[in-house]
Formats: sequence, C-alpha cells, structure tokens
Amino acid sequence: MTMIFTTTAKHNEGGYTLCEAIEPPQSGAALHRHPTYDETFIICEGNYEFQLDKQMLKLGPGDTVFVPRGIPHSFLSVGPRVGRQLIISSPGGIFDAFIAEVATSMVDSGLPACPGEATDFRAIAAKYGMEFLS
Repeated sequence: MTMIFTTTAKHNEGGYTLCEAIEPPQSGAALHRHPTYDETFIICEGNYEFQLDKQMLKLGPGDTVFVPRGIPHSFLSVGPRVGRQLIISSPGGIFDAFIAEVATSMVDSGLPACPGEATDFRAIAAKYGMEFLS
C-alpha cells in the first residue's frame, strides 16, 4: 500500500488531512474504529469491499463513504486492478501522525516492505485512540 499525504493539519490549522491511498488487490485496513476523527473515502479507481458498522458495501470509482468517528469500518481493495482512493480525516493531524509512526517503526525494523517484530501497529494505533477489532 502506498500513501501520499497531500494536505496535513499544518496546512489548514488542524482542520483536516488529505491522503491518497494506492492499494493493490487484497490490501486495505482491517475492522477498526477511532473516536477522535471522522473519515471520508472517495474511490477514484478500482473496486472495494467496505464494511461500515454492520453494513457491507461494494464500491467503485465515483463512490463516496462518510465514516463518523467511533463507527467500526474496514475496507479491502478487491481488484482485479489496483485501487486508488482519497481519504479525508477531520480534524487533521491524528491519522497522519499514526501513519508516520508506523512507517518509522517499519524502517527501524530494517524491513520497510515487511514489518518485523519491532513494529506493533496495534500498540501504535492505541496511542492515537484507534482500536482494531479484528
């Protein structure tokens, strides 16, 4: 998965973070929730299976999903092509700080493409108020 942060909290007084996520088939985010920020997902390319609380959605280019803070959600790029989506988190600063810390831990483990034992992303997520449910 590749994430490109195009706008962060420092650009807009903490209002939001905008991230472009490029996900090969069978990659995504496991079921999780975060009580401190909302997210909006805008599908640009590819096909996704998206869980929003107990509802299962099939999404494609042009589809948008709003996830209020605290609601369990997950997504999976299901192919056959690479998926690309824009993710807006508001307020900004929390999601990008989480990703930056996970990325640093992966590099520190010596395996940027494959986290080693040094990377416990669930523990890092908990520091930012995120809880993985699966």
